[in-house]
Amino acid sequence: MINNRKVAAIIAEYNPFHNGHAYHIAETRRITGADYIIILMSGNFVQRGEPSIIDRYLRAKSALSSGADAVFELPVTVSTGSAETFADGSVALANKLGIVDFLSFGAENENIEELINCSKFLVEKEHNNDIVKLMSKGLTYPEAREAYLRYTGHEKEADLLKTSNNILAIAYLNKLLRLNSAITPVAIKRAEVFHDAQIVPENNSLFASAKAIREDLRSNSGKISGRYIPDSTKDILNPKGNYINNNDFSDILFYRLGSIIYMNDKKTAIQTLMSYSDVTEDMAGRIYNLFGKVTNYDDFAAALWSKNYTYARIDRVLYHIIGNITKELIEINKSFDFCPYIRPLGIRSEASIILNEVGKAVKNSDDVELISRIGDANKLKNKAAIETFNTTRFMTALYNQISYKNYGIQNYNEASESFIYFFS
Repeated sequence: MINNRKVAAIIAEYNPFHNGHAYHIAETRRITGADYIIILMSGNFVQRGEPSIIDRYLRAKSALSSGADAVFELPVTVSTGSAETFADGSVALANKLGIVDFLSFGAENENIEELINCSKFLVEKEHNNDIVKLMSKGLTYPEAREAYLRYTGHEKEADLLKTSNNILAIAYLNKLLRLNSAITPVAIKRAEVFHDAQIVPENNSLFASAKAIREDLRSNSGKISGRYIPDSTKDILNPKGNYINNNDFSDILFYRLGSIIYMNDKKTAIQTLMSYSDVTEDMAGRIYNLFGKVTNYDDFAAALWSKNYTYARIDRVLYHIIGNITKELIEINKSFDFCPYIRPLGIRSEASIILNEVGKAVKNSDDVELISRIGDANKLKNKAAIETFNTTRFMTALYNQISYKNYGIQNYNEASESFIYFFS
């Protein structure tokens, strides 16, 4: 709360910002009565393990022009993490801001009590030996968790975990419970069309999934998706219709892998690959054996696929190698709840009090630091903040360089400006 004015936070990627996101912001303000809406947003790399289709500052500007009051960036260690890491880091950041009253998220089931009850049960049982045993038999944690719920007669809870947004919503709730946070969760029902994998031209709805919009932008330059995105997004689209993609990172990926595989013996190379976040011994072996047999990123990711690894998991692994995101860095981050610093991307001019209040809230904190200007990075005290911020800056610089070299896109220069002041 700020001067008796309520604050709601939304965790998002906005890849790209569309009508469904504008609806979520408006519904959040209506349901909570919030005076300020804060967005905690992925930077230039997102949770499914790929570069964002549009630069982070432009996506922040779209959100600010569509009802948000401030946008803060999630560190790349959070934005490219597993669903659990993404949820833990995002909620931890909301809690560390010190001003958030509500956390609003989309879900297939808007009954918050049912979601909370499911979360309470899972948090209570998260170290249950039966779940661990099921995982030892080859089930993933989500699969083992669902199997355990059904075995113990918790069919309703198991059903809640069958849809993607419910899963993420419950992950947010789990973290709020572990933190014993005072933030009130709010679930907003998502329209079914949000999950459409492909845009149907004859569909009269104003909503489509971000995935469908991305596919249309890349293949049709937005000819179909125009009605699904607000003017603020239309204004920042690349007029040439070309958008950054995984294959743009082929050279840097193969350089990184080659420097590991060709400059070391097999045992050392495997061990080095295993030092990166999410890389198992099996995955390291697969990377080693397949390297040099394909010529671009997408083909390499496809060759790595197996029933044990989703494409999103593979992509996250490859970007962790590209960005030098190691298991050691993630462990350092864990000790600071994945968010050792707070970084604003944009703020509405009339809402500048938000930044002032966040600064007051974290001033004497030992586990989080505010970077409101790039120069503040030179004053960071803890190792986690320094290494995480530098990793995020490196990945951002790489994204910007590729955007300019391959597509002639000059992204926002954060070295000359701190963050975007949006004047409405």
